[in-house]
Order: sequence, then structure tokens, then C-alpha cells
Amino acid sequence: MTTRLVRIGAVAAGTVLAIGLVPGTAQAASGVVKDPRGDAPRVADITQLRVKNGDARVTGVLTVPYRNKKKLASTDLIIKTRDSGRWTYIVSIARNSQGKVTGKYLGWQRGDDPSSYTRLPCRGIKTSWKGKRTTISVPVRCLTETSSRRVKAKAAILARVGPGHDSYDEVTRYSRYLRRG
Repeated sequence: MTTRLVRIGAVAAGTVLAIGLVPGTAQAASGVVKDPRGDAPRVADITQLRVKNGDARVTGVLTVPYRNKKKLASTDLIIKTRDSGRWTYIVSIARNSQGKVTGKYLGWQRGDDPSSYTRLPCRGIKTSWKGKRTTISVPVRCLTETSSRRVKAKAAILARVGPGHDSYDEVTRYSRYLRRG
């Protein structure tokens, strides 16, 4: 009887130990930026940005409660790395006046100087819009100008206010720096 209990105890202890040593699934580092509602026109009012810095992609999920794709000229995810200095990556999703996506671009720009903008080659930029949330993601392999694994991001919406007139109606603040993976 005692050897039977010892065996059962050993098997139970071994099972618990084995389950405890199995690594869990990898979770991407994420951060949230809250933005006050009503600080921009309704069509471009971002109320939240959730940023994930995964092993393969950097993803931003924007919450826009009163969306109207026809009024959005561009939705941007602006990414800064620890070693980029004043330079930033700009992931842009361009839309036509019917609200259809016409382009997905990755650029590299110094500060707010549009003359320094350089388009970078990138296949694999993804976007989707479900309900109040739009998602923009870019593969990490496209962020070639820097080597840092830590990123922070902010979001911006360029809205159509009239024929031929576009203006940034909303820019969030930056998230905190997030480690990759």
C-alpha cells in the first residue's frame, strides 16, 4: 500500500512539474493611449490607440466611435524607435472619396518636415475596419532604417473637409516604449 501511494505521489509531482515547465504562448508587448472624446471633428475623433509590438508585426488598433470612411483621406500609424532620433516611420492607409483603400505606404520622415519624407519598400502592410476599430499593422522586417527592438507609436487621421482640402484633425500622443515580443 505504501509503495502504491509513493508511485501515485511521484507521478502526480512529475505531472505538476512538467506542466509548470511548459512555456506559455508568447504575448506581444502592448500599450494603450487614451484620447479625450470630442477634441476633434466626429469623423476623425480617435478615442483610443492600442499598440502591440510583436515578434513579426507592429500593430495599432484605433478606436474611432463615429467613423465615416468617405471623409477619411488617410489614417496613419506613426512609429518611433529608441535609436531613430528625430526620424519616424509613417504607415499610411490612403482612401478615395468613396472610402475604398487606394494605397498602403511606409515612409521615413524627420520630425514634421514633409520634404524629408522617403518612401520605403514594404510588402505586407495590413489594414481592416470592424465596427469602431481600425487596425493598421506593418511587418517588423520593413522597419529597416533602425535596429532598436523597442518602439512607441501614435496615430493620426487626415480628414477631408471639402473638395481638395485635407487637414489633420486628430493626432494622439505617443504610447510608451514597448519591447518586441
